[in-house]
Amino acid sequence: MSRSFIYLLSVTIILTAAASHSILFDNHFHQQVIQPKVAFPLLNSDPETVSRVIYTNSLGEFTFYRNSQSQWVAESKYDYPVSPKLIGRITTQLADMKLIEKKTRLVERYAQIGLEEPKTKNANSAAIRLENLSGEVLAETILGAQTQYKTALSNKGTFIRSVNQAQTWLASGTVDLPYKPSNWLDRRIINIEPEAIKKMVLLRSDSSSFIIARDNPNEKFSALTSRGLIELQEESEKTFTSSVSKLTFDDVFPRNEQEASSIEFEIVIFTFSGLEIKLKLWNSDKIWLVNLISKVDQVAVDGNSKFRSDNLNKRFRGWNFQIAKWKAERFLAMLHAAP
Repeated sequence: MSRSFIYLLSVTIILTAAASHSILFDNHFHQQVIQPKVAFPLLNSDPETVSRVIYTNSLGEFTFYRNSQSQWVAESKYDYPVSPKLIGRITTQLADMKLIEKKTRLVERYAQIGLEEPKTKNANSAAIRLENLSGEVLAETILGAQTQYKTALSNKGTFIRSVNQAQTWLASGTVDLPYKPSNWLDRRIINIEPEAIKKMVLLRSDSSSFIIARDNPNEKFSALTSRGLIELQEESEKTFTSSVSKLTFDDVFPRNEQEASSIEFEIVIFTFSGLEIKLKLWNSDKIWLVNLISKVDQVAVDGNSKFRSDNLNKRFRGWNFQIAKWKAERFLAMLHAAP
C-alpha cells in the first residue's frame, strides 16, 4: 500500500468526521431550522387591531379600511363593503408566517422568485401593508412566488422581501391575495333559491306583464296567459327561477354614475316568507347593470321578513351592479320563455 494512498485515506476520514460533527452539534444550524422567527411580530401578537390594509400590485395601489361602523370597505370603490372573511383570512395568513431561511440579496434575481417591484408592468409580486387605527404598521412586505416547501410548520412557502431592503426570505405559509380590487369586494347581490319563490311578475317594456305563481313549494308553477292558466314545463320553470340564485356582480357603481337610460327588463319576485324583490336590468356603454329594491308583503308569513328586507336594502341602496353578459342573457331568456 503506497504512502500517498494512506495519506488520502486519512484526510478523507478526518473530513468525514468533521462534517458529521458539524451536522450533529452545530447549534446555530439546529436553531435556524427548528425555531424559525415570526415574520411579523406586531401583527402576530394582536391581529384583531388591523384597521387598514394597503395593497399594491401592477394595477396600482388600493386601500381597504374599517369604517366607523366597523365595516370593511374599499376606498377606491366608493367605500363599497369588502368581504370580511377575505380580510380575516389574509390577516391570519400573514400573522402565522415564519421566516424559514435567507435567500438572495441580488436585485437581478428577484424576478426569478417573483419579488420584483410590485408597481412594475406585468410584475408577479404584490406589496401589502397592515396598520392599526393609530397608523402603526403591524406588517409590511412584498410577497413573491409560492413554492412547495414541506416542513413541520407548513406544506407550502412564500418568498418575501421587506420594502426597501435587499434581503429576501423563504417564509412558511401562503397569502391569498385577489389580483383585481373588485375581487376584494363582497360581491353577493342576492340568493333566492327556486324552492323559496312563490310568484314572479315579468314587466315588459311595452307595459304588459307576465305572471307565474304557485300556492306551495312542492307545486309546479302555472302561468297566466291569454289562453288561461297553463302549467310550466320543467325547462321553462328553471329559466325563470334560476336567475336570482347566487347572483353576484363583477363591478359596482353609485347609482348616479350609471343611470338607466332604457330598461331592458324588470321583474318582481315574491317569496313564501313574504319578501318582495324588484330587479331592473339595462345596458349602458356595453355593460349590463342591475339595481334592486326589497320590501315586505303586509301579510308576511315569516316574522323575520322585515329584518331581512332591511338588510337587503342596506346592500342594494344607492348602487348599480355590473353583471356578466351571460347572467344578463339568462334574465333576457325569460322574455322568450314566456308563453
